[in-house]
Amino acid sequence: MTKQIITTCCALGVSLGAMAQSNLILNPIFNQGNNSGVPNYWSGNANANYNYADTNAPSFGSGGQIWSFGWVNGDAGWQNTGAAIQANSSYDLTVTAEVGQSPVTGITLSLQDVTAGWTMVDSQQFLFSTADQSDGQYETFSLLIPQSALTSIVGATMGVGISMDENPSNQYGWVHLDSVSLEAVPEPAEMGLFSLAAGAAALLIRRKK
Repeated sequence: MTKQIITTCCALGVSLGAMAQSNLILNPIFNQGNNSGVPNYWSGNANANYNYADTNAPSFGSGGQIWSFGWVNGDAGWQNTGAAIQANSSYDLTVTAEVGQSPVTGITLSLQDVTAGWTMVDSQQFLFSTADQSDGQYETFSLLIPQSALTSIVGATMGVGISMDENPSNQYGWVHLDSVSLEAVPEPAEMGLFSLAAGAAALLIRRKK
């Protein structure tokens, strides 16, 4: 009995750990594709797209490349992840990017319901720091989509979007994307279940001794 509970507890722990750490994005560091277009597994509407290695990018040491696109406000890239929204989970969408050329001021991150025709689920604009707008330092931005926003669409396929914000618009700005991740974040109830199972296993082990 003790062995069975321990086994179940370990399996639950591995499952929750994998859920919390698995990146659902395809080609997250843009190193699949050619140098003069949109990276593989991604789509975009920008006037121009380039995909190349940047020695200053955080992912460069891991074999990553950047996706550079521009020229006008609203230019964007997006991906159908093919992953379904899971019950009792929030999601964390994280992007590392820099200003490739002014007057880019920020990026907007979004999670969309592909099943319902790319319906917007949640989005948020993030502004680059004043220093980054002039010297091009990479920054990381994260959009947390709460489980409460996903309850009615559990099972739907997730899409992510990254759009370029430029002020003034139509001034030939560029944004450089270094990496993208989308990870499930188990809700406290699920983590509590794991803690309960772990506690039960520990109690039985002490009694057996």
